[in-house]
Amino acid sequence: MAITVDNSIARVSSDGGTTATTAAFDVSAGDLLVVCGHCDQVDDATVDLLLISDNQAPDLAWVAGPTRGASESGAGLVSSWYFHSAGAISGLTVTLTTGVFNDSPSIKVYKMTGHDSADILGAVNEGNLTADPQTTTAITSETAGAFVAAWTDWNQTGVPTSSDLTVSGFDTSGDISGASGYKAIGSASSSVTGNMNSGGTPAGNWIVFEIRAAAAGG
Repeated sequence: MAITVDNSIARVSSDGGTTATTAAFDVSAGDLLVVCGHCDQVDDATVDLLLISDNQAPDLAWVAGPTRGASESGAGLVSSWYFHSAGAISGLTVTLTTGVFNDSPSIKVYKMTGHDSADILGAVNEGNLTADPQTTTAITSETAGAFVAAWTDWNQTGVPTSSDLTVSGFDTSGDISGASGYKAIGSASSSVTGNMNSGGTPAGNWIVFEIRAAAAGG
């Protein structure tokens, strides 16, 4: 089953702030929410901290996906989360909050259907953002699902673009730039990469991951 991506939820960035909250949106039963988060981060931080919350009581049971930041590499934190919604939710908002070392968060939420709700996250990879343009290291897909990439550029070289991803980019003045994007995976066992165009020589981190597709007919 092919994955369908709803890209209509607007990215929200907070230049110099510590929280970024989406506008309210509705969720249908069976939707998968995929969140990509970014923030500015000093390059000597030993703890990567970017917290997700929402306006539900209690918070939804978000599952952490790949993350990469200064504790592993250079400055510029990029993180991901996902949540499969068994029921409908009206007026959901999602918030990212930075930790003590960080500021200028940016959040992008995707709604997906057609995913394998019992086994959501497939192949993953991560690395350093060092060149313009740059191609991510490949993943070998487990299904004909969706490929998601996200990256944060501490050098703030402008709003990024991509030659092969449907991308949502941002640039917070004096802090960071970055983007997230997605594309369909043609088949299982494919070697899949993503193109990242920064607009200048970047310094930061990238993550990529697969959202597994549901089996045909289920």
